[in-house]
Amino acid sequence: MLTGNVPVTISCLHYEWETVAEAFDRCANEFGLDGIEFSLHPDSGHPHLPEDEYDLARELAEESGLRLSAHVWDNPAQLGAADAAERLLGWLDVAREVGFRHVIVHGGSHNDQWRGIEITREALASIAPEYEAAGVILCLENHYAYDYREQHELFSTSEEFRAALDAIDSPAVAFCLDYGHSHMTGNTLDLLERVGHRLAYTHLADNMGEHDDHLAFGRGTVPWREVLAATRAAGFRGPFTVEFPVRGDHQALRQCLKLLEEVYSE
Repeated sequence: MLTGNVPVTISCLHYEWETVAEAFDRCANEFGLDGIEFSLHPDSGHPHLPEDEYDLARELAEESGLRLSAHVWDNPAQLGAADAAERLLGWLDVAREVGFRHVIVHGGSHNDQWRGIEITREALASIAPEYEAAGVILCLENHYAYDYREQHELFSTSEEFRAALDAIDSPAVAFCLDYGHSHMTGNTLDLLERVGHRLAYTHLADNMGEHDDHLAFGRGTVPWREVLAATRAAGFRGPFTVEFPVRGDHQALRQCLKLLEEVYSE
C-alpha cells in the first residue's frame, strides 16, 4: 500500500486532470495514493470517465497497480425494482470490463420513504448473486436526512439500512459510509455501531454539520479522530476515499493521511 496501514483512494471529481493518464499519474506519483474512484455518468465527459476511455483506464490500472472503484448516479427507488436491477447489472458489466472492485450507489429518493427503501432493497437483493459471482461489491451510500430541503433522500439512518441490508445475505451488497453526510445527520457513531459490520467503503468529506460543503479535511467540524477510531473499532480496514478538494497545496491531504496513519497504528 502506498499510504501505509490502510488503502486510500481519491474521487476523480475532487482533483484536476485533463487526461485519464494524468489522473493516474497525479494519484500515484503526486499524491501517493492507492487508487481512483471514477464517476460514471452516461453521455458525460471529464471529470467523469467516458465510455470510450474504459479500456484505457483498465490498461493504466494494470500498469500502475492502482485499484479502481466506480460511483454511479442512478436513482433506484425512482426507477423501480426491475429497472434499477437492470441498470445495476449494466454497471456490473462495466465493472468487469474496467476492473472496478467497488460500485457505489445512492438508494435514491421517494415520496414514500419506506416504500422507496423496499424498492431499493428488492433491486439490490435481485442482483446480489451476480455481483458476488463477479467478485464486485455494490456499496449503498448514506445520504441526506429524508426531510433535508424536502428532497426525500433515502438511507440516512441505521434503521433504513438495517431494513434493507439485514434482508440481503450477501457480502456483495455492503455499506458505504460518507462521513460528511452522516455528520449532517449527526449519526456517524450510530451508523458505525449498527451497520459497521457491513461497511466496505468510505467517503472522506468535511462540513460544518448542516450542508454538504465538501470542505477540505479538518476545515469543518467532523470529529475526525473520534470517528476514525470508531471506524477502526468496527473492524474496517479500508479503502478510505478522499472526497474533499485537493487543490494547490496538499496540506489537508497530508493531514488526512497522517491522522489515518496514527489511528491505524494505535
